[in-house]
Amino acid sequence: TQIDPSELQELFQETSASVFRINSNVTSLERSLRSLGTSNDTQELQDGLHATQQETNKTITTSTKAIKQLSEVVRGSSRVGQERLQLDRLKNQLSDAIQRYGAVQKKIAEKSKALLPTGQRSTKQQSPRTPFSDLRDDEKIFNGGDGVWQNQSQDQALLSEITEEDLEAIRQREEAIQQIE
Repeated sequence: TQIDPSELQELFQETSASVFRINSNVTSLERSLRSLGTSNDTQELQDGLHATQQETNKTITTSTKAIKQLSEVVRGSSRVGQERLQLDRLKNQLSDAIQRYGAVQKKIAEKSKALLPTGQRSTKQQSPRTPFSDLRDDEKIFNGGDGVWQNQSQDQALLSEITEEDLEAIRQREEAIQQIE
């Protein structure tokens, strides 16, 4: 596959920038991980974690495709030396970034799972429920006590969503590493 030398360098630079973005996102995720389970653990933090993970997954996919394209171009190139070294360095950097991301994502999943039951227990302790039989008739329908169960089912759904996303991300990382190798 032939490609203009300036286009080739641009592809190298874009891929290098993507690796940098992955590493920056990993650093951001590590910071957010330290806030999980603390008073700073807010919905905004959770949303930020999710968005950063989604962005990182897309960046990894794009970077892996770019590395594959670069490999094909460099393999067919007559100026092999410098480009091959540049490609090898970029492959190693991407592989390291993906492994760092995998490690922090695993820690986030473990901490999220560990915090989930604690959150459920604290919800129950903070709002003791009156037994249904002790409620007045008009409170039985409009009590709002079912909010505890609703929150628990939402937490369970979030946990299974996190787990599915983690599994998919792990599959993508393994595939990306295999393609790089």
